[in-house]
Amino acid sequence: MRTGGEEHSSREDTGGAMSLRDLGFDSVQENVYRALLADPGRDTAALATLVRTGEDVVRAALTGLLALGVVEVSATAPSGVVPGDPEVAIGELIERLEHEMLRRQRDIGGTRAELAGLAALGGRPRPGSQPVEVEHVAEPEQVRERLAELCFFTRFSVYSVQPARAASSAARQEAARLDTRSLRRGVDMRIVYDEGVLREERNRARLGERVAAGARIRLRPGPLGRLIVLDERVAVVPADPGGGALIVHQPGLVRELAARFTQLWDGATELGEARGADEPSEEDRAVLRLLDAGMTDELIARQVGLSVRHLRRRIARLLERLEAASRFQAGAAAARRGWI
Repeated sequence: MRTGGEEHSSREDTGGAMSLRDLGFDSVQENVYRALLADPGRDTAALATLVRTGEDVVRAALTGLLALGVVEVSATAPSGVVPGDPEVAIGELIERLEHEMLRRQRDIGGTRAELAGLAALGGRPRPGSQPVEVEHVAEPEQVRERLAELCFFTRFSVYSVQPARAASSAARQEAARLDTRSLRRGVDMRIVYDEGVLREERNRARLGERVAAGARIRLRPGPLGRLIVLDERVAVVPADPGGGALIVHQPGLVRELAARFTQLWDGATELGEARGADEPSEEDRAVLRLLDAGMTDELIARQVGLSVRHLRRRIARLLERLEAASRFQAGAAAARRGWI
């Protein structure tokens, strides 16, 4: 039987490749699977020798691999099983894990109301408790803290309007962190920027990063006043030039501010169009080529380095941009434009 030291050695035998444990493999299953991929003609005795364990342990590992769906029963294979296409099999496991993570995120989101109730016991204004209809937060640091708290409780949407004037470095960093956290949870993020932000290269790069992460960005002529609407349930607006803010919980006022955002959004131009960039990015071209080749979303996502959820958002935007009702039509339209 293999000892802890032998397990380390066995993992070195596989070339130190990335572990598959996060996908449900145990250490023996991973080593047996890699050995089968390298040579499907190995029998259980050869596999046991290679991974330094007994044949009974190998047979149990093969049963586990069947349950994971990465091998198939084969009457002609020396071990009794053959590995399927690893791109498809591992891709399905990754997709299954992503679905499980999303389910857990939703479950966690369902507990946020409980946290709000507990927080209210300490007298701290929180979303859901609404002890006041409008809060006045005076100091910039306190505003950032309250935004972080509000974003923690946000589950569905973040709509914001951002002026051209530069925010402080601390505010930009905190906004980027909060946006990333929200986008990872699958929050629908839409931002209207004053088109003046495009004058600086660093701003253009920053906006591009947000779009790549899954945000939707539009631009329109300014001047624009700063506005943030979270879940169409709470809104944040400037209170004074010194950096204070009003946090609005009153439903009627929030509805009016959300309607104001929608008006600005509907009259704004998508980021790529505003920049005069009719040509797609290289990443968009790659996505279109892989779509045209008939690859699955899971395989495309791995090829271009996106999550499946973000890939599907990008595909939806490409279909809209190409005025296509289906992926097949998108491929044809992209070919006509010379994009692929």
